[in-house]
Amino acid sequence: MRIRLYLHSALWCSLFAVFVWISFPIVGSAVRENRFGPIETNRSIDDYLVALTGIQQAAEKLPDAFRHLGKEGQLIVFARDKDSQGEFLAMLIGYIAWPREIQIIKVPGPTVEKEITEINPGLVAGVVFCSVEPPQWLQHRVSLGRNVTLVPVTEATP
Repeated sequence: MRIRLYLHSALWCSLFAVFVWISFPIVGSAVRENRFGPIETNRSIDDYLVALTGIQQAAEKLPDAFRHLGKEGQLIVFARDKDSQGEFLAMLIGYIAWPREIQIIKVPGPTVEKEITEINPGLVAGVVFCSVEPPQWLQHRVSLGRNVTLVPVTEATP
């Protein structure tokens, strides 16, 4: 019975040694290539934002723009309906603007004249246009990058 225990242990130890022997070159080269280092915040969405807006490190810069809107009021995001890049950009903006309340409105055309007049300015801190042209009469436009325009609403109250 004891010899069986030794053979069993020897078998598992040898299998483990073979596993380490075979996997060490693969794991070692992967570790050398990727190197360990500090984790970059929001790295997963930065590449998307660079591709869609052209802003480097947008996940750090955009929240600063939203902080200047104040703490009260929601953020309205306009995106063109059936434009997957614009809708995705609107969702990324919503993610970055958290914990602020976000409302994404999909519009059928390239302008939002009708939809913008239906907004209650007393509840809104700012309006973001993703791949949509803001109306000409809106003032204080802030271009946040390609396809993204922020318009602060100064009358925001809770």
